[in-house]
Amino acid sequence: MTAVYEKPGVRFLYPENWELDNRDEESWPWSVSVHSPDGAFWAITVAESLPFDLDEMTDGTLDAVREEFSESFFEHDPASEEINGQTAHGYDINFFYLDFLIQAKLRSFSLGPSGCVVLYQAEQRDFDRLERVFQAITASLFQTDFNVED
Repeated sequence: MTAVYEKPGVRFLYPENWELDNRDEESWPWSVSVHSPDGAFWAITVAESLPFDLDEMTDGTLDAVREEFSESFFEHDPASEEINGQTAHGYDINFFYLDFLIQAKLRSFSLGPSGCVVLYQAEQRDFDRLERVFQAITASLFQTDFNVED
């Protein structure tokens, strides 16, 4: 079964056994994340109105992740992929946390009038199994209805 997160302009589906953490949805840009029972997570940061700079948002997120794990091995490579017909740019990231190798993907794209940065990560041994779940959560964003009545 799936659970639904919905806020005006952003809607996504996620596994119902994952925990929603929406503590940052009042700031700007705001963010929300969902966490799997085994510690993996998917997060989105949204800039709801213009002007927003996707490159700046992406690089700022990369810098925050790098700073948090600066004591360990950290590598990143530029990457892009097609998500629902549009190109998302970002980075593929690998770093050590405690004794675990963590694999992550950071992607940015426009979603209606908003700029979005998605970051998802899992322990390397779980990443391949969970990547399809992460991709499904991301793809579900594009089912959002942007019709706004005046």
